[in-house]
Amino acid sequence: MEEEVIDSSFFSEDLESDKTAIDVKKTGFENSFNERQVGSIAIPIETVSSRASLDVALEMFNEQPDLTAIPIEENDRVIGVLEKETVQEFTSSAFKRLVAKTCGEYVKLSPFTLNCNDFLEKVAAKVNAMAIKENFKHVVVLIGGRSFYGIMSIAQMNAKIEELRLHDLDKAAAIQQNMLKSNSETKGFPFDVCIWNSMANAVGGDYYIAKEFCNGRYIIGSFDVSGKNVSAALLTVTLGSLFSMLKLMDCSKFSPSRLVAMLDDFLQEIVPVGNFITGALCCVDYKAGYIEVYNCGHTNVFAFLKDENGKGRVATLEPSLPPFGMGAVSQALSGSQKGAYKMPIKPDLQIDLYSDGFTDMQNNDGVRYDEQRTKEFFGNLFNTDVHKAGETIEKTVKDWIQQALLPDDITVMNIRF
Repeated sequence: MEEEVIDSSFFSEDLESDKTAIDVKKTGFENSFNERQVGSIAIPIETVSSRASLDVALEMFNEQPDLTAIPIEENDRVIGVLEKETVQEFTSSAFKRLVAKTCGEYVKLSPFTLNCNDFLEKVAAKVNAMAIKENFKHVVVLIGGRSFYGIMSIAQMNAKIEELRLHDLDKAAAIQQNMLKSNSETKGFPFDVCIWNSMANAVGGDYYIAKEFCNGRYIIGSFDVSGKNVSAALLTVTLGSLFSMLKLMDCSKFSPSRLVAMLDDFLQEIVPVGNFITGALCCVDYKAGYIEVYNCGHTNVFAFLKDENGKGRVATLEPSLPPFGMGAVSQALSGSQKGAYKMPIKPDLQIDLYSDGFTDMQNNDGVRYDEQRTKEFFGNLFNTDVHKAGETIEKTVKDWIQQALLPDDITVMNIRF
């Protein structure tokens, strides 16, 4: 039987190696807790009697500089903690030390306790709210709901939660980028597709696809999920999953309109009420020699072609269908309103898709790039060498935003025949 390999990061690190400046007691539960549990950061410290002199606590803090609080025991029960700042305040002079009372006189009683198995993110709101109300910085931690285990620093709890969230975001960003990469492999295409993307945050709500979904038929699409960060990114994963399923299906009989309607019907079941996904899909039937563009509430799509005199002509393909996720695309396609834009494939034809983060990007003075500059940019991109399209897009974005932050994700797709 093959041995199962478990990721060691699932468990907390050894307490002694992580807290060498504090004398921790052996509990037998070292490395027993998930890093998301209270027990992973709780410090098991020997208790001090409430009747002990304040000098006992002062000596402990002097000998262990990293120690910020000690648990105080009374009648065989931990009643709270004595914090380092309190001890230093009441022993700061010879006179204060002379009149200082026992540890029990200065203890901060615990308004509640936590269990080692509690999850940090679930108890954080309660702990922080109570910490502000009662002005305390440490919590007593029990094991099994009854026996004293140690104390937990609230500051350390918040730092750990932030660390976990950043780690989760890094993982989510890697998953999202891998998904985008797997669904945008254009090697072997009989035409060129340049894709440039920059997320405003670790994860974003832009999604794009460029893949052959059956013999000689291709999908190139740009999508923008309403909302920001993790919630929007989750919906992009849903989009990616749907398109990944296409390769497991017989798509030879799928018309572009059926594919678009199916996408909307599927997303209607997933997207929360009040949210939606805009999208522009360019469906290329290379063998038949034509293209269908479906603009579902997305930004304008631009199509460029040289006329007989060698000058560039531009067609602006405005949104003619409702956004995805509202269940209205099928009805719109079957109605009298215009659904898809159809055009033949001709040499030098270019089609440009982009998300609204491109028009919404701002410079240092807060000036938007806006629609007019966007249209002019794509007009100039028409005459750019195919191998420099990505560099041109990136330079345009960087030159405009300068030191400003991106307010939204940006995706630009340039398709050349």
